[in-house]
Amino acid sequence: MELWNFFTSFIVQSIAFFTQEVGLSQALAIILFTLIGRLVLMPINLLAMAKTVSNKKAIAVLKPELDEIKNKYKDQPSAIAKSTMALYKKHNIKFIDKKSVLNMAGQGLFGFGTFQALQQIVFNSKFAWIASIAKPDIALSLLVGVITYFSMAMMPGTAEQTSTLLFIIPAVICVITLINFPSAIGLYWATSSGTSLLQSLLLNNYFQNKTAGKTI
Repeated sequence: MELWNFFTSFIVQSIAFFTQEVGLSQALAIILFTLIGRLVLMPINLLAMAKTVSNKKAIAVLKPELDEIKNKYKDQPSAIAKSTMALYKKHNIKFIDKKSVLNMAGQGLFGFGTFQALQQIVFNSKFAWIASIAKPDIALSLLVGVITYFSMAMMPGTAEQTSTLLFIIPAVICVITLINFPSAIGLYWATSSGTSLLQSLLLNNYFQNKTAGKTI
């Protein structure tokens, strides 16, 4: 608990440093701190994303064998699951590994820590059309919801057949949550989700160019 309090206090003091020593507004300080935090987490995040893409490609190669398993055990769900997992293990396909666990832990700790820290700060800043980031803003909440949707939909390795509802539901929850919290939290969320979206676009472009280069 003491370590966690130190972490949230560090976030509060970092934002205070950007406002008092650097001269940024509270809104810009939140955005800058979020960008720095996501930059620190980016290496493990990119490695986890790359692993997801690698798994997707490996599963695509195994599709004939996976279809054969489904046809062979079509009335035995447990046998399908057991044979599928055995096939994944044979080809070293892992959905949960050290990279993914570290990425989820890092993103979760940073996000929850920042969320708690921002609730400890007294805000008196404005940003763009937002008169006070101490109050909720519906337009910002909707914008964050849209960014969140696309950041999830564009994530490398996302299966084409994935239901749109899996992206819409978190985005809707995001909007409902943010309309009850200060816009300062919305600015953090928008910056974090925007960074995720940019990473996804760049990584998708990288893998597409890499694939195109192999086919030439």
